[in-house]
Amino acid sequence: MGCKLDAKQLISADNDLKKSELQYRRLFETAQDGILILNGDTGEVIDANKFIIDLLGYPLEYFIGKHLWELGFITDKSIAQRAFSELKTNDYIRYEDIPLETKCGRSMEVEFISNLYLVGDEKIIQCNIRDITERKRTENELTVSRRKLNILSSITRHDINNQLMSVNGFLELLHEKIPDPDLADYFTRIMKASSRISAMILFAKEYEQIGLNNPVWQGIHSLVNSAALEATRGQVTVKNDLPCTAEVLADPLIIKVFYNLIDNAVRHGGKITTIRFSVETSGDTYLIVCEDDGNGVLVEEKEKIFERGFGKNTGLGLALSREILLITGMTIQETGEPGKGARFEIIVPKGRYR
Repeated sequence: MGCKLDAKQLISADNDLKKSELQYRRLFETAQDGILILNGDTGEVIDANKFIIDLLGYPLEYFIGKHLWELGFITDKSIAQRAFSELKTNDYIRYEDIPLETKCGRSMEVEFISNLYLVGDEKIIQCNIRDITERKRTENELTVSRRKLNILSSITRHDINNQLMSVNGFLELLHEKIPDPDLADYFTRIMKASSRISAMILFAKEYEQIGLNNPVWQGIHSLVNSAALEATRGQVTVKNDLPCTAEVLADPLIIKVFYNLIDNAVRHGGKITTIRFSVETSGDTYLIVCEDDGNGVLVEEKEKIFERGFGKNTGLGLALSREILLITGMTIQETGEPGKGARFEIIVPKGRYR
């Protein structure tokens, strides 16, 4: 009875294995990426799926038994040799913008991802090859368009600023020629409006830079020191208690966030003497804290201060700061107690600090 049960189990296991192999083969053949299977020890190709055969125009027999660097469609042989070497060490590699050429001579760019894993005792390398030629072409076209728009915006801002300078100059002359107290308030309002327009133009210039460059790891201690040197602080002391080795992954413009926090505190803090930067942890999140001993923020204004145009001046600094932080998923909030000083918390999600 026991022997018959063992036989049934063997048959069932064999059926499960065949079913699993069939499912794998269907996935392999219907995948919308090119796939090459290599021997993990020798680096020779042992299988290729239909997609890569159709993509490159070579028959299956062309691939079998060759090393990656022996395949004619890889235009840079050193990449293939380096990839195989790295796989032996890291078990995983990913390259973008790898140049390939089809059998008929069409050039393309591909994303190349390889994994090394075990099938039983045998090492296997799976190479996934995705055609990203159209995506890269679109990205390049967008880059060119964005560059043209930035040039146009720069020229327009320059021209508007020149006209504003002329307007301000003529206003001053007009004010001198017509020293009428009844008109003084109107002149003041016009000058303030002109200043706000200049600030808005500056905001537009800074805003269009957000996201232009890839996020990078940056030391927050040195960023605060640099921002403190740039800001007009008077007698206000900036105390930097941030760890010297701490870094965040952020847009390169994040220094403007720290500058704006210092500038905002000095402008609106009243009888402020000290601004302090520190860090706190809360679960998986990391808080960069900026607090001062000034007037604080009213409860009803805690969210409004991040809106563009809110405030006694232009109200642009904190709005810009929030946008810069959002590039890498960071957020900012004000949590201080009114009358006891402002407290801004930059919440850095897991994976964005080290």
